[in-house]
Amino acid sequence: MSMNGKKEEGSLYCIDQDMTVRKMLGNVSVSNGISWSPDNSIMYYIDSLTKQVNAFDYELETGEISNPRVVVQIPEGQGVPDGMTTDTEGMLWIAQWGGYKVSRWNPMDGTLLDEIKVPAAQVTSCVFGGETLDQLFITSARQCLNPQQLSEQPYARAVFSVQVNVKGIPLHKFG
Repeated sequence: MSMNGKKEEGSLYCIDQDMTVRKMLGNVSVSNGISWSPDNSIMYYIDSLTKQVNAFDYELETGEISNPRVVVQIPEGQGVPDGMTTDTEGMLWIAQWGGYKVSRWNPMDGTLLDEIKVPAAQVTSCVFGGETLDQLFITSARQCLNPQQLSEQPYARAVFSVQVNVKGIPLHKFG
């Protein structure tokens, strides 16, 4: 992404196991969340400034993506999508920068299913962890907050842990 804040000057790349780098998408503004469906047939991707989550058909063996489509649209006034993870039911959990929350969405029909509110505006990412992957760990930041906002949000930059009633899918290791 552009380090000067210019829109659509970034790209999404794939690093293959042999360390070859391939450009997958161009015209990206703020590259953020990436996750996969439980069966690895769909890749989900966030370019934050679009306030959308896009899905791509994904070929596990080659890393190729195709058939882009919008599956989630974050409503105005609820922040922008940042980091993201997937649960075993195939639902997306999306951190909402400026939104004080992580939201759970159905990517098949774009409906909002649930929200976890946190006492920090700049919610950056989320991931499942714990012994049985039923804890959602949520990160936050202090960036872009003025002194008054910082005093109102003493937990900005904290990591939160929430027990949820669904399990996450294990993360992939490179190589």
